[in-house]
Amino acid sequence: MSAATRKPYAMVLAGYDKFDALTKRKHKKEIREAYGEDIFLGENKFLYVLNGKPIIQYVIDSVYNAKIRGRRIYDKIYIYNDIDAISKAVDLSKYNNIVLRQMTNSVAGHWKDMYDLIDYGQRVDVFFGDTPRVTPEDVEYVYKEFTEILGKKRDHRGSLIYNIFGIVESTDMTDNWLEHRLRYIKRGNNKGKLKNFIGFKDFQARIGNLGSFVKHASLDNVITSETVNYLYNLRKALTPSVFSRIIYYLWKAKKFNIIMQIKKRCIDMLASQDTAREIIENVLKIDLSEYGGLIFHIKKNASHWENDIDGPADLMVFQKKLNKQKMSGK
Repeated sequence: MSAATRKPYAMVLAGYDKFDALTKRKHKKEIREAYGEDIFLGENKFLYVLNGKPIIQYVIDSVYNAKIRGRRIYDKIYIYNDIDAISKAVDLSKYNNIVLRQMTNSVAGHWKDMYDLIDYGQRVDVFFGDTPRVTPEDVEYVYKEFTEILGKKRDHRGSLIYNIFGIVESTDMTDNWLEHRLRYIKRGNNKGKLKNFIGFKDFQARIGNLGSFVKHASLDNVITSETVNYLYNLRKALTPSVFSRIIYYLWKAKKFNIIMQIKKRCIDMLASQDTAREIIENVLKIDLSEYGGLIFHIKKNASHWENDIDGPADLMVFQKKLNKQKMSGK
């Protein structure tokens, strides 16, 4: 069986940075300044117990139990975490297709490791281990949507799409558990817009904790150069250090129109994608002319994908919500 006709793999990302004390304090201060609350830093939050089982196990169960026509979707599920820790925390004997991989120090490092393991034509759907609201039905939905796109549709430049990243629009989050994370700008031209969402021309959005790719020659440069880190860091674009780097590269490339769009929170998505591609090509000295990627807007149960557990406040909300559901018999 060729890789192109083989069942897809799933990858569950659950890595975390390990900081020294000084760096951790610096990051905490910056995060608090940008978002108004603390997040887990240097901690294996994925193994924290939520209503009787580790956070990551909710994701594993949903990916494992997702089915199409009565059969499990994924041939193998690769999990990136600390192998010793997750082996002790989760009873993996319940699953017959789990492959543990030792986490590295970056999201892109996990993508690259996975990419090196597989054959050309193999598909991998990417999930995040801190999104316990995601259900098997949610996984089945995105699997079907991605199947109609990967290697079949073309991006706005005419390249076949072999890479997808999910985003969530604020207006689609109709069942949001983490209302405390919605903070609005109170003054100036951007008054009323969300602080911790990226402001596009027609919508405001955040990373949807979801991705997919098919190993293809057009992706080789993207994956091996760990370009995914640049894309993933857009979720942190409102922290001062990341924002400053974005502005620096745009200024150096003389993309003053994009800088103004960012400041006004009215970014043209396609123009910003082309600009990001151009800057990455120049900075990393790689050719992305054949690369085909898509930003997928998650429309079904959008909050399930956005509601990740970043910090103690999020974990507390999840615990209360699940306890309430348990008491009501849902």
